[in-house]
Amino acid sequence: MSSIRLLFHRIEENWNYKYKIIKTVIDWTVLVYLVIPAAIITIMVYKSWWTDPPAWIESVPFPLLFAVFFFLLWGGYFKTYVREADIIFLRKNEKLMIGMKQGGIIVSYLSEALSAVLLGLFISPIWMNHYGLNFKQLMLFFGIWVSLRWGIMAVNGQLNVHLRGWRSLVRSIPVVVGAAAIWWISYEAFQSGSLLSVFLIVVFNGIVSMLLMKKRFTSIHTFEQDLSIDEKDKNKYTEMIFGLSMDIEKLPKPRPLRKSPRLYSKSNRIFKKRTQRNGFLEIFIKVATRDTVYIRGYLQVFGVTAAAIVFVPPTWLKITIAATGFFFLNIWIGSVWHKLIGSHPFTKKYTGEEGYVKGKNLVTTVLSIPFLIMCAFNVWILHMFRSLFPFF
Repeated sequence: MSSIRLLFHRIEENWNYKYKIIKTVIDWTVLVYLVIPAAIITIMVYKSWWTDPPAWIESVPFPLLFAVFFFLLWGGYFKTYVREADIIFLRKNEKLMIGMKQGGIIVSYLSEALSAVLLGLFISPIWMNHYGLNFKQLMLFFGIWVSLRWGIMAVNGQLNVHLRGWRSLVRSIPVVVGAAAIWWISYEAFQSGSLLSVFLIVVFNGIVSMLLMKKRFTSIHTFEQDLSIDEKDKNKYTEMIFGLSMDIEKLPKPRPLRKSPRLYSKSNRIFKKRTQRNGFLEIFIKVATRDTVYIRGYLQVFGVTAAAIVFVPPTWLKITIAATGFFFLNIWIGSVWHKLIGSHPFTKKYTGEEGYVKGKNLVTTVLSIPFLIMCAFNVWILHMFRSLFPFF
C-alpha cells in the first residue's frame, strides 16, 4: 500500500466515524423539522443579502468585522492521521509513514484554504454591497486570515496538548499576543491599501508555519505529539456532537471532590408546601442547576435562536425561526426532564402520576416564558423601535 492510498483510507475512516456519530444525534425527525428548514432558510437569507443587506450590518463597522475574524483564527491543528497501532508497523516503514504524514499536513493546509474560500463566499455580499470593497481586497483579506491561521496551527502543534486549566491559559498568552500584533499590523496594511505590505505579511505567515511544521513534516520522531493532536481533535469533535444529544449516555467527567455542593449545600427545601408536584420540581431544580451542562444547553438554544432572529431581515422568517426554536426548546426540556426524572431508578415508577405530569408541564411553561419574551422582543419590539427610530 502506498502512502497516498493509506492517507485516503485514513481520511475515509475519519469521515465514516464522524458520520456514525452524527447519525446518533440527528435522526429523521431532527433532519425533517430542523436541519432541512434551516438549510433552506439559510440559502434564502443569503440570496436576499445580495439584493438587500441585512439591517443589523449598519451597526457593524469594518474594524469590528476584522476583530470578529480574529476569533475565528483559533481551534485548529495540522492533522497527520496517525493511529496508536502505527508505532508497531509504520515506524519500521519510515518512508510510508512520512509520506502519509506529509499528505495529511498538505490536506490540512488545503482544507483551511477551502474554509477561507467558503467564508469569503459567505460574506461577499456584505463585503461588496455594504462596505463597497472589491473582490481583490476580499482575496487579500482571506489570504491574511488563512496564512495567520496556518501559523497559529503550526504553533499549537509545538505545544503540549495535554495541559489544562491555568497552565494552558498562561502558555497561550504569548501566542494570543503575538497573533493579535500580526493581525493589527495586517489591518493597518489593509487599510492603507498597500498591496505589497499585505502580500509580504501573507508570505511571512506562510513561511513561519512551514518552518514550524518542518520537523513534523520530515520526521517520525514526533509520533507521540502527532498522535496526541489527532486524538484530541477526534475527542473534541465527539464531545461536541454528543453534547447536542441528551439521549446519549455520557461518561461522567472527573470532578474534584467536595464536602458539599455549591448550591443547596444543606439540601434545604425549596418549597414549603410538600406535594408530589413540588417534590418532582425540587429534584429537577437541584439537579439541573448544579450541573452547568444543562444550564449551558438552555442558553445555547436561547442564544442561537436570538442570533438567528436578529440576523434574518424578513419578519416572516423571524417568526418561522422563533417557532422552530420553540419547538426544539420543548423537545430539549422534555429530554432533560426524562433524563433526570423519568428514567431515574427512584422516580421512573411515578411517571404516570398526576404530580409528575404537572411538574413537567410547569417546568416547560416556566422555561418557555423567557424564550417567548425574547422572541417577541426581537420580532416585534425591535421592528417597532426601528420604524420609530431609524438610527436604532
